[in-house]
Amino acid sequence: MSVDRLARMRTGAPVECATRLLQEHWPRSTLLTPADVGLGGQETGAADFLGLVEWLSDAGFLSYEALVFNSDGPMLVDATLTARGRAMLAREGDRAN
Repeated sequence: MSVDRLARMRTGAPVECATRLLQEHWPRSTLLTPADVGLGGQETGAADFLGLVEWLSDAGFLSYEALVFNSDGPMLVDATLTARGRAMLAREGDRAN
């Protein structure tokens, strides 16, 4: 499943932004929030972020230690791309070149 296909599944969710951010941090994990992927300050930002997390997790592209909800909204603790997610992005990059 490609990033483009995931983006079409969840209209408006910045899947590509999230995957690129995680790819930039590889091999380290990172804290991921709605603001990190362009959803901060939006009325539906938290819901769209959770949808994004759901799609990436269900596709097997995302791993994280914890999903935390606080007064600032949801956040993923120690989020990282899985081997499957990295392989998908590598294939996407090969097709672009």
